[in-house]
Amino acid sequence: MMRKERNLNADLIRCAAVYSVLSVHFLLNSGFYGVPVEGADMLVMCMYRSLFMTCVPLFMILTGYLMWQKKLSNGYYKGLLRTVEIYVLVSIADLLFKRFYQGKDVTFVSGLLGIFSYESANYSWYIEMYIGLFLMIPFLNLAYHGLQGQKQKRTLIITMMALTFLPKILNLFVLTDPAWWQSPAISKEYDKLVPSFFTAMYPITYYFIGAYLREYGWKLNKKQTALLLALVVAGFGCYNFYRSDGGKFVWGANSTWGGENLVTAVLVFGLLLQVRVNRWPQAVKSALVYISRVSLGIYLMSWMFDQIIYKEYLIPLVPVVNERWKYFIVVVPCVFVAATGGASVIYLIRDAIHKACGRKHFSNTL
Repeated sequence: MMRKERNLNADLIRCAAVYSVLSVHFLLNSGFYGVPVEGADMLVMCMYRSLFMTCVPLFMILTGYLMWQKKLSNGYYKGLLRTVEIYVLVSIADLLFKRFYQGKDVTFVSGLLGIFSYESANYSWYIEMYIGLFLMIPFLNLAYHGLQGQKQKRTLIITMMALTFLPKILNLFVLTDPAWWQSPAISKEYDKLVPSFFTAMYPITYYFIGAYLREYGWKLNKKQTALLLALVVAGFGCYNFYRSDGGKFVWGANSTWGGENLVTAVLVFGLLLQVRVNRWPQAVKSALVYISRVSLGIYLMSWMFDQIIYKEYLIPLVPVVNERWKYFIVVVPCVFVAATGGASVIYLIRDAIHKACGRKHFSNTL
């Protein structure tokens, strides 16, 4: 039986997604959200945010892209152990870090409860979401494959976008107050134009988009996709700069998950699908595959190294917040390398446990 050829573009997308996670966390940890949004440098950082907020959506689209044919079976749910094992091991590592490095009051009971509440590993909200999505995938696939032809599947995508994406884009304005348009940050109460009850279903929208792209492919060429992506990133960056109006960054519904990043993530995904990864040197491809395999660990372990690199080095050495932006080109790669090392240790521990239990190890699918 011939071994199925690995999809290197999927590996590239997963690597881009995890690097984007660390990149957008640069804003969180460097103080971006605590200073006024004004001046050219903050405009650039708003565009930076618009680009790298594709991180989580890329993971969700990739899940649909890779798992669109999974069926309900006795063995299907065992696949969830891959994610849970890494999450639990990283949670233990983070609890030890909090107890012995940060000196926090961590007990066995509080730590155990933290694991169940997805608080012990500080970036683990995604795990809670992914578990639910994973449980639904066989049924989502039944719905998707039960549709007849591309037109009906396209209608499904449009319907899901109308339920989850459109409200985040259209329910943002105060139409009855002319003064609001001059200073949009003065109010967070907006006029509702479309129903918004189902916006929390955005992971399913991303999943179906991934399944659709796997079946029907990406139609724009690289130049068209790259140009459109640049325009969209610049446009959303300028829009968020305007919405913040000289105050602190406004977290409108448009700038959260399932909002404008749906557009940017789909474009990034389409662009990365067209990269000819198979022509890259073998050493680079091997590194790409390895990073892809430990990407979940990198994602979760990055919090620990954020605490060290930002709080022990960047913030003390560069006390002026607006001066820190130029260091992202150094800080983010440092966190990435450190988190990759930490994740590698986690996977070695996981594999050692499997070996001791007589089980074959496997990599995550997140």
